Amino acid sequence: MTMRKRQETAGRRIRTALITMIGIVAAALAGCESPGDGDGTVINNIALPTDTVLDLFCEDVGVFPEICVLEDPANPFVTTTIIEPGLDPDNANKFQIATSFPPGPAGAKARFYFWATALARFPSGENQYFTALALHELFDANSNALGADELIREQALKAYRSQLDNFFGTVFVAVCCEDIRPPGDDRGPVPFPIGLNEWTADNLYRTEGSISNTIVEGQTVPYRRLVDGDPLLVEELLLTWGYGYEAATPPDFDNGIVYIITFP
Repeated sequence: MTMRKRQETAGRRIRTALITMIGIVAAALAGCESPGDGDGTVINNIALPTDTVLDLFCEDVGVFPEICVLEDPANPFVTTTIIEPGLDPDNANKFQIATSFPPGPAGAKARFYFWATALARFPSGENQYFTALALHELFDANSNALGADELIREQALKAYRSQLDNFFGTVFVAVCCEDIRPPGDDRGPVPFPIGLNEWTADNLYRTEGSISNTIVEGQTVPYRRLVDGDPLLVEELLLTWGYGYEAATPPDFDNGIVYIITFP
């Protein structure tokens, strides 16, 4: 017996949403302060790490239900108030903070600490997914043709698996495309859900950049794959986790299906 959840979000809407995200990132970066002597980037008086070497504070840091990141002295967000949009829409600041970090490797470590902190305080599939994505980015930054960061590879895989195991049905709500509303309807951008279980499988499976990866200058940045070799090996890994994946197809990669495998 299988349970299936189909992703049918239009590719045009996703691309438009990503362009919107790029604009938000650019606006946020314009407000960053200059770093002091010996500090990394400073945002709202918080000195951010700009290196990519991550020392794991505990075995399952960044993986629900572990909250040890709140005790990590290297975590710059321990005292930061992170307000979730779903809890207080009028005062939410989570994505405003998240999009203020430098793009690329210089902001990867800060992204990990931020999303892992958000996850520890408010367990959700969204927070787990972006924590896993930050670990994936750090793995990519510390890996090259001569070798790979195996410790961060395993941590990223654990974080992605946690998203599937603990938050399988979670969606990311994007907004875009006011032009699809009928004439006279002035309600603004249209919200639509994107299944994070499908983004998770896509990030593991695809050999080119996923639409959910970091956005830099309008382009998706392809991270090095966490599972080397033929993409079919990803399906083998997912099978050991208890999931199946019907891979998304080009050009929009918006039709993937992730399903839970159960046995008699």
